[in-house]
Amino acid sequence: MNDQHLYYAHTVVGLESILEREIVNAGGSIEEKLPGLIQFRWSAEVFGLFDLGVSEDIFYCLLNMDVSLGKDGLKALEAQVETCKSWEKGLEIFGQLSRRRDKRIRFRVIAQRYGGGQQYVRTVLRDRITNVIARRFPSWKAVADGGNLEFWIWQSKEKVICGLRLSDRTMRHRTYKTNSLSASLRPVVARAMVILTKPTDQDVFLDPMCGAGTLLIERGESGRYRELLGGDLSKQALLATKDNIGPRYKPIRIRQWNACNLPLDSGSVTSVACNLPFGKKIKTKEGLPDLYTRVLGEIRRVIQPYSLTVLLTSERNLLMNLLKKNNKLHIEKVLPVELLGQRAYTVVVRAI
Repeated sequence: MNDQHLYYAHTVVGLESILEREIVNAGGSIEEKLPGLIQFRWSAEVFGLFDLGVSEDIFYCLLNMDVSLGKDGLKALEAQVETCKSWEKGLEIFGQLSRRRDKRIRFRVIAQRYGGGQQYVRTVLRDRITNVIARRFPSWKAVADGGNLEFWIWQSKEKVICGLRLSDRTMRHRTYKTNSLSASLRPVVARAMVILTKPTDQDVFLDPMCGAGTLLIERGESGRYRELLGGDLSKQALLATKDNIGPRYKPIRIRQWNACNLPLDSGSVTSVACNLPFGKKIKTKEGLPDLYTRVLGEIRRVIQPYSLTVLLTSERNLLMNLLKKNNKLHIEKVLPVELLGQRAYTVVVRAI
């Protein structure tokens, strides 16, 4: 495909700038950046869209318009969906990507909102657009779940973007997650954290509290490295990590250890990413200051000077205060992200 077509990608709210950079580096041109959504033009091979590691879903953009917040705005949107000329190209691209050849199209409509103010509820929006599509394509069957074609509507106040979903659940959840743990890190967040470490092919990459191994795998997927190091105090976590990694990503060392006392030589690591315990993952917060202090001390000991560490936590004040007291760890960047309705923070730290 040589022509530039309009697409958009979903991501976790707060990671838009990282996804934007990933799209541009892959040859796309940005049209618009919205909460959790990047709209862009793409002329490269369409299968390359699925290499965007910070995207949870990819859509062919059918409509991008502003409507009033009243019911007349809903009617205007219905009219545009019914007469939109982008359907044919979107369905053509979907057909090129899809391996399934179902005899009958079963479709569903998913409506999302970021902010409110409309004079109609989200379910009304979904049902009205479902009826419009059913009229336009009378041979299609509307279903509540399990359709082979999905039409998504993203709405924020007057702004409405409608798209045909090109990706499936494996882009969001990955195929490697055969063994998951509660509160396991979302793959796109892990990939964003890896990108923030500024990977090189000489990396000795460490995740001192590896959980199910998501950060280690995303570092392995993001490019060449010298070695991957990961460990956890929990035997269950190590089992999940080993199941998910399998025989891939060599050389790699996975060990049971205490992140407060790492069995690693000083200055032996070039980059670190870690999902620190926080929020619902911990029953009590009384021990966090001591845990964070000791883990930060070990990270500083094992990492080489001027190297980057990327940490994720909801305990922003605690982490920032401890980092400010440590004159060997300099805060470079803080990115707020929304994880399952909870505010968390990705903190980029440079060893000095």
